[in-house]
Amino acid sequence: MKKVLIVFALFMSSAASFAVELVEFEALNGKVVLQVPKKFAPMSTEMLNLKFPSSRRPTEALSDETGSVSVVFNHTGSAMRPSDLKAVYEEVSKSFHNIYPSATWIRDEIIEQNGHGFMVLELVTPAIDTKIHNIIYGTSVSGRFLIVSFNTTVELSDPWVSIGNKIMASLRVVD
Repeated sequence: MKKVLIVFALFMSSAASFAVELVEFEALNGKVVLQVPKKFAPMSTEMLNLKFPSSRRPTEALSDETGSVSVVFNHTGSAMRPSDLKAVYEEVSKSFHNIYPSATWIRDEIIEQNGHGFMVLELVTPAIDTKIHNIIYGTSVSGRFLIVSFNTTVELSDPWVSIGNKIMASLRVVD
């Protein structure tokens, strides 16, 4: 019984030591609000250049100090009305299934969250030297397609995926 209590105490202390404080963050000049880890900061120019070719550079990006865990905002130039959500979702989902045929899919759906419709794609994709767990939300903001994604390497999935789900569940449009 004593061993069980010691193991349980160690487990609880290690779980508690990874508590991540979330704070409110406004993106796109306040048009989008969500909770992000307090220690996340805007991604450095060097890291942006490394992770995103100039043609795919996001509008805003936050990450931990290593860049292994990030929240990325891409307010595209593509026109989109809220009524276009289903058609855009079908097109984007089909594209992702074609681009990543070996991906492991977790979610692929449209949801209503905080009074706004979102497409949600959650999948694990191959990268150069690892795999990436992606939680991607898409919606219409100011008449344009917005993509918000939470990404972490699979090596850091536990506990970051559950935190990523909390981050994305807090996403709301203030447009």
